[in-house]
Amino acid sequence: MKSLRSMILIVALACGAPAWADEMSFSEMASFTSDLNNDVVLALPSFDTQNGARTLQDVKIEFFHTGTVRLGADNDDPFKTARVNGRMIRSWLASGPGVGTSEFHQQMTNQVFLDVDNGDGANFDPTPPDGTNFGGPLAYAEAGDVFFPSENLYATNGPGTVNFTVDVLLMINDLQFTGTPPDRWTLEVQDPLLTVETKVTYTFIPEPASLLLLAAGGAVALLRRRGA
Repeated sequence: MKSLRSMILIVALACGAPAWADEMSFSEMASFTSDLNNDVVLALPSFDTQNGARTLQDVKIEFFHTGTVRLGADNDDPFKTARVNGRMIRSWLASGPGVGTSEFHQQMTNQVFLDVDNGDGANFDPTPPDGTNFGGPLAYAEAGDVFFPSENLYATNGPGTVNFTVDVLLMINDLQFTGTPPDRWTLEVQDPLLTVETKVTYTFIPEPASLLLLAAGGAVALLRRRGA
């Protein structure tokens, strides 16, 4: 009898005013290798209300960005030494329904001492004492802004999409010398990259049929336990 009462209570709760919320998320990524690259449009699924069967409660938009590059330097001056840092700058902006954001990130390597040219001349050689690869790739990963736009901008009666436009503004990969730089030096840039990820999360009340199935599943579990 106790199990039966529990089953009735679960079904009654499901049939009443639903307070049961669920979530689903979608994300897309834009990648750039140069600030000359064209804008990228990311199409993410809108929230399908299924003709009013589901109710959208909340929309959360998150941005994430990463940058990487491999830098190498070679001092080609036979008389001057140098102290140098590798530098990476990534700047971008994005917009979507009820959303607008921009980010600027600058990152430097540790400073490296370069001796005078060791005789390799114009042949690029990133090995010491006159060259360096700065110990490997320069990289970062960061979360950007978070937004909670109006639900009306993201809800559609039937499948649809919401579009976000990502524009790369600046991608710099260079050397920063302390004091007077050598008269001749060489920079090598490999694998420059900027990625911008857009993620949308929908919090919603499922359709009543889904709630009833969930309640029925709980009721079946109670009956099986009783039978055991």
